[in-house]
Amino acid sequence: MVRWEVYKLLRQRRTFLGLGAAAIVPVLFLAAILISQQGPEAGDAPFAAQLLSNGLVIPFITLGFGSVVLLPLLTVLVAGDAVAGEVSAGTLKTILGRSVGRSGLFWAKATAVGLYTLAVVVVFTGVGLLAGWLAVGFEPLAGLGGATLSVGEGVALTWASAGLVALPLLGLAAFAIFLSSATHNSVASVVGGVVLILLLQLVSSLGLGGALDPYLLTNQFAAWLNLVRDPIAWDPIARAAWVSLLWASGSLLAAWAIFVRRDVLS
Repeated sequence: MVRWEVYKLLRQRRTFLGLGAAAIVPVLFLAAILISQQGPEAGDAPFAAQLLSNGLVIPFITLGFGSVVLLPLLTVLVAGDAVAGEVSAGTLKTILGRSVGRSGLFWAKATAVGLYTLAVVVVFTGVGLLAGWLAVGFEPLAGLGGATLSVGEGVALTWASAGLVALPLLGLAAFAIFLSSATHNSVASVVGGVVLILLLQLVSSLGLGGALDPYLLTNQFAAWLNLVRDPIAWDPIARAAWVSLLWASGSLLAAWAIFVRRDVLS
């Protein structure tokens, strides 16, 4: 059933729009940097001082900026349509009318959306790495703690950082699935996911979160920076993992409860 749900995702235009955007944005960013010979100020982005001399920096900087709006938007674009799209098209009635179990169908859809979310991160990071290597080449990387990282260590940390960014994205995808199941409206689900991200970012930037600020989903996107510090700060990394898991599990369980009980056949 999961294979069928993945197949259906691959037939949707928005899936290819998401993956295409994930592939082209790092290339456009690098092209703009090479043409202008200017990049972010040293204090505005990690590794900015090495941007024009080391292609390893490209995926790190694009991950930093992409996790603010782009990657969340590409995630909810598909996740918000997971259930609502089938309801609006009338295909969900047909599927359930064939004695397909609701629980199995729901978790197959959730798994397919999770695989898409991971694919977006892999494409975004992989293209950034490839573009940086082809355009500038790789050099040992000066870490945020002052230690020099070899090229191999830099590549490994790039993928580890991408994995950490994927965790809150999966939490956001789960929330969008919840909205999709609750509203049966793709637009409302996508907009709701984007609004959540922007609202949490606003709350954090204005200092309105108080004691809850470290546990906001949006603040987990920056946890990967702790991987490139010397020594590695493990506490924020562990917090990002369990906070993202809490958001994902809570949203998916609520969405599942709605999906298995709500009438979609009438």
